Amino acid sequence: MKRLSCFFCLVVLFALSAVGQDQRSRDLFLNYESGNSSGGLPGAQVMVALNRTGTIQMVSPDTVFRSGDKVRFHLSLNFNGYLAVLNKGTSGRINRLYPYLGAPNPVQASAEIVVPGKEAWFAFDETPGLEEVTFLLSKDPIAEVEEPSPGTSASQRQEPAPGSSMDGNMQRSLVALNKRARRQARDLHLEISGNAAFGVASEQELLGLVKFTVFLKHEK
Repeated sequence: MKRLSCFFCLVVLFALSAVGQDQRSRDLFLNYESGNSSGGLPGAQVMVALNRTGTIQMVSPDTVFRSGDKVRFHLSLNFNGYLAVLNKGTSGRINRLYPYLGAPNPVQASAEIVVPGKEAWFAFDETPGLEEVTFLLSKDPIAEVEEPSPGTSASQRQEPAPGSSMDGNMQRSLVALNKRARRQARDLHLEISGNAAFGVASEQELLGLVKFTVFLKHEK
């Protein structure tokens, strides 16, 4: 399990004027999801599941987490599109959290995506620290995300072992994607509403690459 942290710090570089300051991201997301494209915008909804001493509950992104807590992200899009989730650890290594083996990509509208997976959790260890998780969205395939070769069965697919040539190739692709995201991707403004965070973009922006980054920090 990867050490992650607690306080959801959100990168807010996406201009609010692009969606209208008098309209809430949640309402724009839900209107578009219901088919009202004239009164809504495509985007993402993100929630955090907290497993604390065996009790699981959905919590607000600004919840304070403690050592021993386990978390995972529950995300849904209101449009058919592509998703990649990257984690940059304290070592500088970039890990691809999504898509994982067997995960759908492209993602269908309203389908729930769980990161790192429905049976997996991120666990907080005893060492406080900071890691970042970046969610990348697009209506077009994300070129740097490697997909299994056509005809490869699920039982034949394996993640490359660290240090292997395949792992080296994947790292180079992920580093390239991370750089492109930093330079070219439009940053989404996320608005917290209850236990969920919502971010929306324009149709035109999603023809390229958009992102939101979550900085995670935990306290003992």
